[in-house]
Amino acid sequence: MKQSITTTISIYIVLLVLLIGSTFTLFKDSLTFLNITDEDIRAYQQPPLPAGQIPWTIRSVDTQVISKHWPDVTQEAINEQVKLLKDLGVNYIAIGTPYDRGEEFKMWADAIHAEGLNVWYRSHWASWEGDEGLPAVMKPKEYLSLTDAFIRENHDVFKPGDAFTATVEAEQVGIGFGKRFLNWDEYRQFLLDEIKVSNAAFTDIGLEGQIHTNWLSVNGWIVDNQFTPELVSKLNLIVVDHFVGQTETIGGDDDIDMLVDMTLSDLDRYHSEWDVPILLGEWGYQIYQPVSDEKQAEAAEKMFSALRTRDYLVGVNYWTHMGNSASIIGDEFGSQLKYREAAFVIKKYFDPESTILLEPTEKPQ
Repeated sequence: MKQSITTTISIYIVLLVLLIGSTFTLFKDSLTFLNITDEDIRAYQQPPLPAGQIPWTIRSVDTQVISKHWPDVTQEAINEQVKLLKDLGVNYIAIGTPYDRGEEFKMWADAIHAEGLNVWYRSHWASWEGDEGLPAVMKPKEYLSLTDAFIRENHDVFKPGDAFTATVEAEQVGIGFGKRFLNWDEYRQFLLDEIKVSNAAFTDIGLEGQIHTNWLSVNGWIVDNQFTPELVSKLNLIVVDHFVGQTETIGGDDDIDMLVDMTLSDLDRYHSEWDVPILLGEWGYQIYQPVSDEKQAEAAEKMFSALRTRDYLVGVNYWTHMGNSASIIGDEFGSQLKYREAAFVIKKYFDPESTILLEPTEKPQ
């Protein structure tokens, strides 16, 4: 009897080993099919980024208009803006300062880190798109080389948990004859090279696996038409800057319910097709024309309420804090800052102490 039991257990152990071995083989085969090697797994390594958490893992507000376009912003003004955003419950603040402007770049980063928050660096070199009067002539290889050197030279600026987007919306320079990318294959390879180059540099400065480098913002058309299984398997995240349903006609009145439905429909489709987490890299209302505080707050409430039901979402970056009709902070020529009503909506969905985050959500059918 004892021998029979021992034999049975041995058989089960053998079967279990075979099952584990076959499962691992299937996993390895799937990676091979997607052209992913062991070396690639390390090259594209990222910090953990859970989806479906409430509050979201990423709760960000973008400062692009000010941090990129406003000249001579003082450290005092930066500190004031950062403090106002922190009080909304954000854990990230995104900055758009071109990588050429190292001193200003550091001013923003130091102010954000001083408040215990992480920075999402999402910009590019000025001569990539032709900012600040420079010609748009930088080639992809030069871009990657300068980025590698920039990370190493500014090793004291970055902190664990930060996100570094080497090139925000890289497609903006164009794809085709006479453009920076001759074809879409070159563009896709550049996206992957951004991550590999950034990861290698961060590893060398002691931050291996501690900086998010795959938050590569693209527009929705790119996700629908130019993503491939191999690309997505290595990114393992979709970051989409997405403004749909907002009229550019001055005086036009948006149907907010339709706007929210269109946005969620697109995000659902991206997730259904690619089955990876999604970060809404830019969304704000209304980016083309001024609207009343009440209208803006209504749009923000309906959008955030709907987004909260999506388990595939890792977070939202609201665009933008000041300097655009979608601003959540009002000002008079950069002074006398005060929240608009939509800011309190964002606080309701961002602040971990908000009571609404304790309420159950209705998941989509």
